[in-house]
Amino acid sequence: MRNANKFKLGVFSMNVSHGTTITTAPGTLVPTWEQNVQIAQAADEAGWEFLLPLGRWRGFGGRTNFNDNVFEVYTWAAGIAAITKQIQVFTTSHTRVVHPLMAAKQGATVDHISGGRSGLNIVAGQKGPEISMFGIEMIDHDDTYEASDEWFDLVKRFWTDHEDFDYEGTYYRVKGGHMMPKPLQKPYPYIVNAGLSPRGRLFGAKHADGTFFAGQNDLQELKAAVKQVRETAWREARRGLAAFNHCYVVCRDTEKEALEYVRYYVDECGDWEAADRVIRTLIGADEQSVPREKLRNMQRSFIAGWTGFPLVGTPEQIVDKIIALSEIGLDGAALHWVDYEAGIEVFNQRILPLLVQVGLREK
Repeated sequence: MRNANKFKLGVFSMNVSHGTTITTAPGTLVPTWEQNVQIAQAADEAGWEFLLPLGRWRGFGGRTNFNDNVFEVYTWAAGIAAITKQIQVFTTSHTRVVHPLMAAKQGATVDHISGGRSGLNIVAGQKGPEISMFGIEMIDHDDTYEASDEWFDLVKRFWTDHEDFDYEGTYYRVKGGHMMPKPLQKPYPYIVNAGLSPRGRLFGAKHADGTFFAGQNDLQELKAAVKQVRETAWREARRGLAAFNHCYVVCRDTEKEALEYVRYYVDECGDWEAADRVIRTLIGADEQSVPREKLRNMQRSFIAGWTGFPLVGTPEQIVDKIIALSEIGLDGAALHWVDYEAGIEVFNQRILPLLVQVGLREK
């Protein structure tokens, strides 16, 4: 994640069924372990920077039962770390369901398996149907971030303190805190966060090395958001902050073919029931609270690629869009497709060389 490439590349949500596309179109992720190995090694061998899994515990119903089939992120990361050579392998950890000592121990283990390539994506959010399976009560939104502040403070102490310690917080208490071995990376693995609320952005600005943006397809709005969160990081913690987003990719020989494929997998094959449940669960939006046309557009954006930025068109058009993302201040993107295996093969063959030509990637 700290190499010389101007625009970093990652793969997003390869560990969950259907990835990021809420569709029944052929080729969507199952996923199988064999699929995940093939995708991870394709990115690794091509010099991509990171693999970012999605933390999920159950699906959203509908025809697809979207995201119901999912590999748990820590064991997934350990397995992927063992079969790759240079790529950063993230875990995505929900703070409310993983104790900080367990997160620190598992993260350090992955760091040793990988030879110092682990990363941590911290998720403070809570989703009712998932949290209830753990017997945990929902708490106020901002309180989840207060708890996550303590959670990460403890993870850092387990990773860096060489003397046993006690900790007395509002949400966590530790007696004789101790953990060995420490991570290979110093002071600790690369940290990212994707909180979208003002409190979530503050958390990322204070604690993360990089923050992810989603749901903003207007370049000027995205530019303003990147500027704001970087200013917050400097104001609150006197620190720099890398900025990333996630993008769904549809590459075809012509723009018309690319747009037609999006129309096919969204409008003809989209699982609108599951998309509606995603929006109700994550955003709390429905026809009573949001105008019908706006709600339909939100559903379409989730079906197309989890509200990601669209990289749709010919290889040259996709490169132009990546250049635009870089010019507004983004340091990279996590990419996803309907068919990950075919998608990353096309990207490596037809788009990656063009990114080298325009100076966003080294050979």
